Amino acid sequence: MANEDMAQHFGVAVQTIRRDVTYLAGLGLLSRHHGGATPVSTVENLDYDARQILNSASKTAIGRYAAALIPDRSSLFINIGTTTEAFARALTNHRDLRIVTNNLHVASLVSGRADFHTVLAGGQLRPRDGAILGATAIETLSSFRTEFGVIGISGIEEGGTLLDFDLSEIQCARTIIRHSRRVLLLADHTKFSRRPMGRVGNLEDIDDLITDRPVSEAFQRYLDAAGVTLHVAENNV
Repeated sequence: MANEDMAQHFGVAVQTIRRDVTYLAGLGLLSRHHGGATPVSTVENLDYDARQILNSASKTAIGRYAAALIPDRSSLFINIGTTTEAFARALTNHRDLRIVTNNLHVASLVSGRADFHTVLAGGQLRPRDGAILGATAIETLSSFRTEFGVIGISGIEEGGTLLDFDLSEIQCARTIIRHSRRVLLLADHTKFSRRPMGRVGNLEDIDDLITDRPVSEAFQRYLDAAGVTLHVAENNV
């Protein structure tokens, strides 16, 4: 709906609508576009460019925090997503990492390091976001066993179910979870208000949750029951 139409409907100024749309989009409750907004879809993710902008400072903080949890000379999976790309950017000061990824952007971000040994999964490239998916990608990921699996997600239900949009992405994420000794989930606060259709797994499948805001008491109880360590990355960038 256009901003002008919403202003007329609610009897407020267009500037008020723009401010409220910006706020709700920041919470992941609306998808903002030029001149208006639409509801967030449960069947299709936001465009890659929109996801790069959405809550970018918090994603940077999460990426830096998660990178600090990874020792030098570690092996790790990094999957698809703008938050995992922020994590890859934060690996600048690490040494001698072994990285397996199905994210073309991640591979590009770490490719300049001579002491990083990077395996890029084969498969079908999705041009809009650099994802590499399909049976060949899953086969590549399945060929490794790493110390860490660093994954992103599109939505988290209050009860702890991990959600995403695309079945091929879900299959790759599940493979990474199965083949990692310690799984780090990177998810900013907007993911707690999104409800994609696809189920990746549950909190029991991860070891650490790195986010940008404290969680509710009820969700903390789910984390405790699942044995998940919560890390809150302060947004000071």
